Amino acid sequence: PEGAAVRPLPDHLGALRRLSLRTAFACIPAAAAVLLAASLAGKLLGLVVDWFQIHQAALPSYVAAGLFAASASVVSALRLPGTPTPRPRSPLEGLRRPSTGAGAERGRTGAVPLLVSACAAVAAAIASAASVAVLHAGELDGGPAAYALLVLALVGGTGLGIRGAESVLPALSRRRLLALALTATGAGLLAMGLVPDTTTVVLLALTAGFAAGVAAHTGHALLDQETEEFRRPRVTEHLQAVVRLAIGLGALTAPLIAAAIGAHRLAAGSLVFAHGGAAFTLMLVGALLLPVAALVLARTDDRSGVPLRRDLRDALRGSDPVQAPAPTGFFIALEGGDGAGKSTQAAALADWIRAKGHEVVVTREPGATPVGKRLRSILLDVSSAGLSHRAEALLYAADRAEHVDSLVRPALERGAVVISDRYIDSSVAYQGAGRDLSSTEIARISRWATGGLVPHLTVLLDVSPETARERFTEAPDRLESEPAEFHQRVRAGFLALAAADPARYLVVDAGQEPEAVTTVVRHRLDLMLPLSEAEVKAQEEARKAAEEEARRRAEEEAARKAEEERLERERQEQLARLRAEEEERKRREEEEARRREAERQAEEARQRAAEARRLAEEERRRREAEEKAREEEQERLRRAAEEEARLRAEAEERRREKQRKAEEALLRAEEARRQAAAEAEAAATAAAEASAPPVSPHDVTVPTPVVDPDDLTVPTPVVDPDELTVPTPVVDPDDVTQTVPTPRISFRKDDEDPERRAGGPAGAGAGADSARGRVDMRKDDAGAGGAARAPEPAARPDDETQRINLRKEDWPAGDAAETAVLPPVRGEGPADRVPRGFFRDEARPPAGGGAPGDDDRTRELPRVGQEGRPGRPRPDWAEETPLDDLPTLADELLGPHDGDDDPRDPRRGGGRR
Repeated sequence: PEGAAVRPLPDHLGALRRLSLRTAFACIPAAAAVLLAASLAGKLLGLVVDWFQIHQAALPSYVAAGLFAASASVVSALRLPGTPTPRPRSPLEGLRRPSTGAGAERGRTGAVPLLVSACAAVAAAIASAASVAVLHAGELDGGPAAYALLVLALVGGTGLGIRGAESVLPALSRRRLLALALTATGAGLLAMGLVPDTTTVVLLALTAGFAAGVAAHTGHALLDQETEEFRRPRVTEHLQAVVRLAIGLGALTAPLIAAAIGAHRLAAGSLVFAHGGAAFTLMLVGALLLPVAALVLARTDDRSGVPLRRDLRDALRGSDPVQAPAPTGFFIALEGGDGAGKSTQAAALADWIRAKGHEVVVTREPGATPVGKRLRSILLDVSSAGLSHRAEALLYAADRAEHVDSLVRPALERGAVVISDRYIDSSVAYQGAGRDLSSTEIARISRWATGGLVPHLTVLLDVSPETARERFTEAPDRLESEPAEFHQRVRAGFLALAAADPARYLVVDAGQEPEAVTTVVRHRLDLMLPLSEAEVKAQEEARKAAEEEARRRAEEEAARKAEEERLERERQEQLARLRAEEEERKRREEEEARRREAERQAEEARQRAAEARRLAEEERRRREAEEKAREEEQERLRRAAEEEARLRAEAEERRREKQRKAEEALLRAEEARRQAAAEAEAAATAAAEASAPPVSPHDVTVPTPVVDPDDLTVPTPVVDPDELTVPTPVVDPDDVTQTVPTPRISFRKDDEDPERRAGGPAGAGAGADSARGRVDMRKDDAGAGGAARAPEPAARPDDETQRINLRKEDWPAGDAAETAVLPPVRGEGPADRVPRGFFRDEARPPAGGGAPGDDDRTRELPRVGQEGRPGRPRPDWAEETPLDDLPTLADELLGPHDGDDDPRDPRRGGGRR
């Protein structure tokens, strides 16, 4: 915490962006390496299994599928935070070049657009070569392994070039190195298309990739040098967006161009030029990079007056002496052109660093030592205008050697902070870039003079010569009097040195206000400047104070926690006591509730027992009553049965007596009928014989009455078999006994007994009734004193036809006297469906009035046990219809309803059937 208070935390946003970019870039060579390993493994398997030899891409495809599946599983298992995040930004949002107040960003020297284009061109070239690598591998008769090698050489070489760009020709100007790297990339791609050998093509691809990596790193470093630190993120974003677009276009268009070109074969004598579309595309891409390299060299060269081959030769010939910063102290060098404000910034930084407790030594070159002051007067005097360039460089080197040995090293050994106004870079920029000397030789001499001592931080205050000239307040010295072209070359030399070692340089736009420039430098020094003794002491004191404060806070925290624990214990004890009281109260309430519940249950049990006893007593009484009632009912039924049996026995006795009397009366009546019939037959026979022709005996129908089976059975007289058989209708035994007239056999219509015409029922008596053959069978056997009439003999209920035999002499004499028997016409009523005279009027004559006639009913004896039985009521749903009185098929077949005791029922003896 104390260190954070002393200096701000570093900003890692740039490092994170570089990590993301490098991770995304490293996936391609890693995939190519996996493809190469899988292809080689497939070839090894092909030695054993022929299928893998035929299908060389099978195993790499399986490996790729497994990698995709693993990636999907890893991504699906990730849990992203649910916090709001900024909207996702498109990778192409930075295509538009960032702008400043004066317009679009062009950099300090106006080279930003060209540098961005050069980086995009080299990226597009590598992407195009990688996209047609599979086609070119096929043209070289290679398989998946050749394709993997080409991609690995191109992309992996690019990565190697980015990593080692700083060590490639460090003495050469970075701008010239960019042009050389572009040229090498184009030449390598062009040679890849021309050479038909696979091994050479792979080596060329590796060379082209390495050169492309050097070009990409150098271009990015030059862009950082061209822009201010606070503008670099936007410029870098713009560069990455343009590079992504160029890579996409190159990867898409290169295969199309290769397909459009196709394979061609040119032969000129013994020279044969035969290549495929991919080879021609590689040659085209490499050829297009060469003019881009020439344009970059022409537009951005910072050593236009120095031949390129000399700089290249100097860079290749040897490196600088071993150089390293001092192990103690901190060395700061302020570089820049004249008028950049180095002295102002040195004073401001010295005051700020002294405030931190450091020992600060402010010096300058030349003139910091007595020898240096004399050398300065020689070098800057206008009268020394004829001084040669080499002498000028050596004089600066001599002053620098004296300066380092007598002032800088002793101060650094003491641990002081040395701020030097100019150092080795000024000689390299002024005498190397500004003059016609070799920068490498100048740097080598200066470093030899200083023993390889380099600053920890070199602050380059970059300003245009025009702005610097406006700041001159005194008469210009010999160097300040140089023309603007000289100062422009010096500025370019400074920028080239900063681009060669960006980690040690801080380039600041000196055209700003001095306070703004100081703020930028102080921000960098906060990250690099070591702590002074005062800061260490203050930090130690702060640490001790912090420890003391922490100890005090810990004690206070411990005391507070102890107090809180005590209070918590007391609160817990209070809560425990309250819980105990509450539990005791609940226990007492529960006991009271249990006691009340027990009492309530006991009371309920007592009530249930009493209720059970009461119900048991009531049940006992009810059972006793029921038993008593049952016994009484049984006794009553027994007595009723006995009474009924007695009555039945009496009724049976009476019936038998009546039957006996009826049979006797029937015998008497039968005898009387026979006599009457004999007399009638004799009279009829005599009359017939006298006057009428004979009549057929079949025309006479003699209806015979049916006697109730309960009545006295009268035996039927035996008739001669030769007599006429007359069918007799069967009548139900329960019907009213009808008086059936005995037919008179007469062969004349007027043959009628005059006594019968004149006689009536009142004076006929029993003899008249016997003469007419009427039998009155009544159940009512209480006569008025007259003798009972015996009914005519009747057939049994199961007889269908009674045969009445007539003598031959009783037959009719002829057809004229035959009685015509017409079929009866039946009406719609039930009475019309039976023979005429079968039913009679049931209206009884008034008591004591009139003589007995045809409508008398046979009285029925009362049945035992039927007097008190109520009649069965008619159901409510049954309607009274005219068909209710009709006999049913059961009545016809089985007889009447013997169990129906209702005397009003027309189906009993009083009804009609």
